[in-house]
Amino acid sequence: MQNVVVFCTSKPDEAERIAKFVVEKRLVACVNVIASVRSFFWWHDAMQDEEESLLIMKTTEDRLDELIKHIKEIHSYEVPEIIALPIIRGYNAYLEWLRNAVGAPHND
Repeated sequence: MQNVVVFCTSKPDEAERIAKFVVEKRLVACVNVIASVRSFFWWHDAMQDEEESLLIMKTTEDRLDELIKHIKEIHSYEVPEIIALPIIRGYNAYLEWLRNAVGAPHND
């Protein structure tokens, strides 16, 4: 089972709601919220300059589809950033805790 880190940006006023939701659903073991990041990006043929929050989520690859599904349902953005990167190594006790903290996938 591959451990992954998932990045997601949101409006600052919705970051805590998203974080609590995905932890309560056991889709992730942990979420760190960086309250204020400044993002520059193209959207609708114009460069945007926005204050956002960055959610850093730790989970397992087998939970990704369900995590993405639930984030898309509750996120205010039309196309939210949801990207996953593999954790190639780490402190074994932490990685074991991560795997144990994430619930088993559901087919709902």
